[in-house]
Amino acid sequence: MRERGKVPVDVEPEGPGSAAEPDPEVVALGAAIRALRTEAGLTLEQLAARVGVSRSMVSAIELGRASPSVTTLRGLAGALGVPIASLFTALGGEGTADLDRSGRRLVVRRGGRKRLLARRSNVYYELLTPDVNRQVEFLWGEFEPGSGAPPDPGAFAAHAGEENVVCIEGTVVFHVDGREYVLDEGDSISFDCSVPHRLDNRSDRRAVAVIAITPPTW
Repeated sequence: MRERGKVPVDVEPEGPGSAAEPDPEVVALGAAIRALRTEAGLTLEQLAARVGVSRSMVSAIELGRASPSVTTLRGLAGALGVPIASLFTALGGEGTADLDRSGRRLVVRRGGRKRLLARRSNVYYELLTPDVNRQVEFLWGEFEPGSGAPPDPGAFAAHAGEENVVCIEGTVVFHVDGREYVLDEGDSISFDCSVPHRLDNRSDRRAVAVIAITPPTW
């Protein structure tokens, strides 16, 4: 889901004991952002200005000392000219047997998915395709109680394409074009992404959903 509206300047420390034991995922995310910024030829000050945050915030994120929210990551991705899915990081291995004859990866093993963990937003995404160069964006999403997408309460997303979601675990509430739709386990929804929409987990348990978006816009 692509969020409309202002990018909040929110990050949080990477976690307990972070000075001695940095979170590998937070460090990998920061390294990915730094590499993209360097490739784009931007300084910390220039990237911060584009996103509307401080230089120190961008520096802390790149060094793996702070974990940004999904909304902040959207701002960084937009400023770098890449889809947010480009910031997903892979910590697991990839088997060579999962390639086709041309060397293109076909299979994504559960332990080798590229991931994006946004603790402040209480959401967790995994990329179910080998990379972002596909005709369909295929995501695994986990939503903690009280969380939503977009993460800011009352915010809605709108972008070109079609979105299809199946609820795998728990219950989620979709708001699409002014109406509410409750999905329990096994239920699915398909809708035009150009109308305002959002997802909420109003329950007291985690919800899991598989999301497919075409064309890729996340």
